[in-house]
Amino acid sequence: MDNLAAVGCVGLGIAWRSLGWLPSPDRIRRRVAEIVFIALLPVLTFRSMASAPVGSVLWQVPLVAALTIGCVLAVAACWLRRRANLDSRSRAALLLAAAWGNVTYLGIPVLTATVGPEQVFVAVLFDFAASTPLLWTLGVAVALAQTSESSHGLVWQRVVVLPPLWAAIAGLLWRYSGATLSPLADGILAFGARAVIPLMMFVLGLSLRWEYLRQWRMLLPVAALKLIVAPAVALGLAIAVGISGATLQATILEAAMPTMMLVLVVAERFGLATEQVAAAIALTTLASGLTLPLWWFASVILA
Repeated sequence: MDNLAAVGCVGLGIAWRSLGWLPSPDRIRRRVAEIVFIALLPVLTFRSMASAPVGSVLWQVPLVAALTIGCVLAVAACWLRRRANLDSRSRAALLLAAAWGNVTYLGIPVLTATVGPEQVFVAVLFDFAASTPLLWTLGVAVALAQTSESSHGLVWQRVVVLPPLWAAIAGLLWRYSGATLSPLADGILAFGARAVIPLMMFVLGLSLRWEYLRQWRMLLPVAALKLIVAPAVALGLAIAVGISGATLQATILEAAMPTMMLVLVVAERFGLATEQVAAAIALTTLASGLTLPLWWFASVILA
């Protein structure tokens, strides 16, 4: 899928939201996202992991992802201590918005267009081996620490039933087994995988709300942490653990993604300031149109 088509899918989602006579954009977004997450994303995940390089990169990328999230979370916590005017709901919401990025729904299309589809496995490792499990454990712990709700077993249940996670494990086992996909099987998987990117970009367009940008002054530090500090930290960590070449480029770009849409789900579930999370998603997604090309250029020089 070329860049123009991807932009067109985002535009279609934005147009859908602006036309009041169409079915509810939020309902359509949830339905499309559910189809992608349960059916199509596992197909893409399995196919990318089945062809992923076997070696140290399988632990290097998740390690960099986890340490980057932890570092940004710590910096964000230090910044928020100085904001005495924020209540606990807003504080927790901004912590999550600064630390977790949209490494799948935007990351996969960006990697496909820039580094190539053979590097999509980096997005899979970044997300399902680090980012999403950490969101439902460390991220939920942050939310629980700021609210009166007590912890329960639902957190780990959320992690272990993720369809893309099991698809990644199955793909990795297939890769280690040495088996190869038949042309027919690979063609079927490729057909399903190709539907992921346009649908992801459509969902992204449906998620953007211009009214949330009114809070842009308060959210500038969040955007700076997510779009500048996080990829800078990931860059240093990736070089330190020995990642290089196209995988280094992909890792930097994944760390430079805007705020993760799944953070909004966590915010809604645990009573955080959902409007501020939604505003952070809108602001960082739009701002990433400026920062991602800069990180791409830097990654090309350094790789």
